[in-house]
Amino acid sequence: MGEGVERPASDSDLISRAQSGDAEAFGELYLRYVNPIYRYIRMRVGDTQIAEDLTEMVFLRSFKSLPDYRERGHPFSAFLYRVARNMLIDHYRTKTSDVALDEADLEDGESAALEDGLIRQDRDRAILGALSSLPPDYQEVIRLRVAMALPTPIVAEWMGRSEGSVRVLLHRALKALRKKVEEVDQDQG
Repeated sequence: MGEGVERPASDSDLISRAQSGDAEAFGELYLRYVNPIYRYIRMRVGDTQIAEDLTEMVFLRSFKSLPDYRERGHPFSAFLYRVARNMLIDHYRTKTSDVALDEADLEDGESAALEDGLIRQDRDRAILGALSSLPPDYQEVIRLRVAMALPTPIVAEWMGRSEGSVRVLLHRALKALRKKVEEVDQDQG
């Protein structure tokens, strides 16, 4: 019983195989981490297309630097998040302007859908704005623990804190975020 069940390869095994030229192994790593990396980037940029592009670039950069990658007691996900963070820094450094929408050519149905989407975007922007006004540690713990749903031990390792410290920090961060969002709602209402 259970003899035919194959266990998924560990990150270490997949990394070793990928470093030896096995593209399928890197593909498995990609499938394992693409969604959490995308969510991390999406929370920061607020734009689906940009998030998709940056996520793709994170994995391209990771693939190129894989021959030099060494496991140093940190999970592969920490390496990917570091690459993603650097990619975001590069993105904001080179960002020039936002593209405006031209509503003139939209039909009625498209206009209503656009309006609904813009309302959601406004709410998302309000939350992201409130989040960005928090101290950096609060922002990071919310993004890692809530938006990306990473387990507390990984967040603790990533942030260089104890698990208990991460739990306390998250509680305080969420309380501060809730207060900021309520302030924004009162200002708009």
